[in-house]
Amino acid sequence: MPYIPPEVVEQARQIDLLTYLQSCEPQELVRISGNNYTTRTHDSLKISNGKWYWWSRGFGGVSALDYLIKVKEYSFVEAVELLTGI
Repeated sequence: MPYIPPEVVEQARQIDLLTYLQSCEPQELVRISGNNYTTRTHDSLKISNGKWYWWSRGFGGVSALDYLIKVKEYSFVEAVELLTGI
């Protein structure tokens, strides 16, 4: 596994899912109401107040890093590289 400096990992952890989807996958984002969103692919995945929860699977997270690893099944390294551009 390649070495990723801790500050780069922390940078990736700071990116919330809504920000990631707005900038990288805007076609996937669906606004429900106010500040509540879902995705086209997973309509039971709800995004609100800086957090997300996938109701049909029973788990959630806070960051885009969590989403890429848990939902899109990226490896940790792939997810950090995607989010930070390294």
